Amino acid sequence: MRAMGVWRRAWLLCKGSPQHGALVWTHRGLRTGAALLRGREDPPNYPSLTQEFDKFQKKLLVSLPKSKWSPLKSTKHLPPEHSDLVIVGGGVMAWSIAFWLKLLQDQTSTYSIVVVERDPTYSQASTVLSVGGIRQQFSRPENIQMSLFGAHFLLKINEYLGMVNEDPIDIQFNPSGYLFLSSEKGAEILEKNYKTQREHGAIGILYSPEQLKKKFPWINTQDVVLASYGLENEGWFDPWTFLTALKRKAISMGVEFCQGEVTGFDTVTQDMVTESGDLVTFTTIKNAIVSMSHSLENQPVECSAVINAAGAWSAKVAEMAGVGLGNPNTIYGTK
Repeated sequence: MRAMGVWRRAWLLCKGSPQHGALVWTHRGLRTGAALLRGREDPPNYPSLTQEFDKFQKKLLVSLPKSKWSPLKSTKHLPPEHSDLVIVGGGVMAWSIAFWLKLLQDQTSTYSIVVVERDPTYSQASTVLSVGGIRQQFSRPENIQMSLFGAHFLLKINEYLGMVNEDPIDIQFNPSGYLFLSSEKGAEILEKNYKTQREHGAIGILYSPEQLKKKFPWINTQDVVLASYGLENEGWFDPWTFLTALKRKAISMGVEFCQGEVTGFDTVTQDMVTESGDLVTFTTIKNAIVSMSHSLENQPVECSAVINAAGAWSAKVAEMAGVGLGNPNTIYGTK
């Protein structure tokens, strides 16, 4: 907040002439409440403006005991006017991002985070429509390593997401390995992937058709040349419980939640010149426009960055920021 200038009228007694006063005008900066508090060694615990507003509203309602009408509309359903980070989407990816960002903060680099989700029932969200499966049988080392940590996180979930005076989290993890079958055409790739998985700590086993039939008698092994089966850290769990635990923990750490939909962005364009003299244009997001559910209200949220975690709707969110609509040879033309 910029300090506003305030003119004041002051009488100054002239030195040597205590009987006379001189009329002068001086300019000073307006100190905000925060600035005044910083000047105190032990600042009192002043109530916030929202707390004062709530008290005033309650007093007003007491004077109208037979009516639920209030002349003052609550703004608790609105997102904050400013948040350092706005996360679009409130599924498991969004709340995981919010949780880890808060966990990795230190006191010298704290920042505010708001998660915006349009449907808190998650009736169409990928998170709760999935079976909640986890496996380590991938071809890329990065995916294997991430999934190994994911399994560790799930098995130690109460150490990460547990809350004081709350029941332990039970995500109902069911350890049952994934089974991959391959014909002669894909057997070499399956064996190569298996070696990569073992090198990075995943525990699995390869089965011949005969071994597979003995392990799973109900499987038709015709045309099966090789099978890969996960022995540890694979299975499925309850995704709703997992989502709820992440959300509850992140909110307890200071993350704000808003039920609404990000429907647009206000952007700022700046030109910069590189060392070689080339002109480069940067477009950054200044505000995320949040529309309230079942309402015509919009709230711009001033922010430093936006994280797109909208799942199946991510492309639409990106296009609102211009990504995917530009020259095909640039990042803004990449869908």
